[in-house]
Amino acid sequence: MAEQSRLILKISNALFKGSLIKNAPPVFKTPIKNFELRTDQKWVIWGPGKSKFIDALGGKFLCDPPLAYQFNKNTTPIIEQIKFRGVMPTAHLSARYEFFKDEFDQTCKMFILDNSIGSNEVAYTISTTNRVVDMKLYELLVKELQLSELQDRWAMGLSNGQMRRARLTRSLLKKPDLLLMDDPFLGLDPGASAIISKLLAGLQEKFGIPVAVGLRYQDEIPQWCTHICAVDNQQGIMFQGSVSECRERIKEYRDCEVSEIENRTLAQRQQNQFSIEDLIAPHPLYGKNHHEIFKMPSSIEFKGIGVTYKGEPVLKNLFWDVKVGSKWHIRGDNGTGKSTLLSMIVAEHPQSWNSKVVENGQERRSGKSNYFDINKRIGMSSPELHAIFATKSARELTVRECIASGCHEGSSNNFKPMWTSLDSDQKKIIDMYIHYFGLKDIADTRTFESLTVSDQKLILFVRSLVKMPEVLILDEAFSGMEVEPMLRCHNFLEYWPGTVLVVAHVAEETPKCNHFIKLLGPGKYEVGNVNN
Repeated sequence: MAEQSRLILKISNALFKGSLIKNAPPVFKTPIKNFELRTDQKWVIWGPGKSKFIDALGGKFLCDPPLAYQFNKNTTPIIEQIKFRGVMPTAHLSARYEFFKDEFDQTCKMFILDNSIGSNEVAYTISTTNRVVDMKLYELLVKELQLSELQDRWAMGLSNGQMRRARLTRSLLKKPDLLLMDDPFLGLDPGASAIISKLLAGLQEKFGIPVAVGLRYQDEIPQWCTHICAVDNQQGIMFQGSVSECRERIKEYRDCEVSEIENRTLAQRQQNQFSIEDLIAPHPLYGKNHHEIFKMPSSIEFKGIGVTYKGEPVLKNLFWDVKVGSKWHIRGDNGTGKSTLLSMIVAEHPQSWNSKVVENGQERRSGKSNYFDINKRIGMSSPELHAIFATKSARELTVRECIASGCHEGSSNNFKPMWTSLDSDQKKIIDMYIHYFGLKDIADTRTFESLTVSDQKLILFVRSLVKMPEVLILDEAFSGMEVEPMLRCHNFLEYWPGTVLVVAHVAEETPKCNHFIKLLGPGKYEVGNVNN
């Protein structure tokens, strides 16, 4: 017999604010008149205001009046809110591949059980605040999320998809009263998406944990979602109800969104004082003909490269020739070695210093090449960089300073203010990019932390370009980006004269490429041309 529907959370005539400051503007201009979340409902929070509304559901904002937000529980509710903005809240890409372990490193199991005590298990603790974990629940979740064979692997060595499943397991072990997940499927291959979707579909029935997920307009709504709440970034709730009853409104808003995107894109092109040609003219390859480029040595060449972790191969006997100016789609399921491949290119892997890695015709050898010279020619946007920019050291930078940090001649991981130290040509380039990508109004008034995920992704993309890199690496650069800025970025990349390497699992988020390499497992890969 099905469990009777119970009220979990109710919002009535609530105005949400992000600050106690007098006259602080509300999160949404109009109050949330009515919203109820019940045990027999699985909600998708949809639209440009989804992240704000999820924060409101999670109690991140102040509610006016206070009793307008009510959770159906006598004690303080446990609400787990998960946002996948990066891989881990830790150091940059190189840390994921550093296997000279110290006392702070953890296996996947230790990461999941961190700050926890299993009832029949050794305690894995770092702080003095411990909680008891239901180990039967742990084993069940590990099985459901297919983490059983990964429990003894170092957490820093997990792929993005594997780490997401580990983070989800860690959150569910707290037995929350409500799970909120924003963009749960971004950057995941179909297999990993299916694993998480299957778990979320039965979360209430199997584990008694209600769930609500945040999705963008362009995302497919999972069949198991029963209700939808469409939220505007300014006005709040536009409509809500069962998915079946709202299908026409969903289609209507999607069609309107596409039409508005086309109109805004056309208007911006007409009003923009800079052209794409202006933006790419400073690039060292600009203006070179095919004959000149053909005679250049390859940007990158792997001559039978192999990478092992504690004796286990990740890449094996890989041959890959990346010609100057070519555009590659790097494919493969989560965990097949895509991030390892990129880390070899940017010299952030302990096994990067290898004569089988050839750059511009020169073998890379320890003592002959150095990290900073290698990265002078590389621009990058990745989940790891996004994770770092969300930390205190970088999140308070203005939009202009975030973009300017991409001009650092060495690593792509420098986050200190440097606008005043740039020369006039560098400042001119940044100003052009700020204007072209519609960032002028927020360049000096907004911090990285205050932006939406979509705008943050756009900032990181622009940041990767301003150094005029010979090699541009875009690792899930467009996951989480709204359609309009993403299409503008994709259009721009068609004219970019340098070499481009793209990692993306969703076709709509993949810019046009002319070649692909697909990693299938150690020693197994495919190379071919893309039919756009």
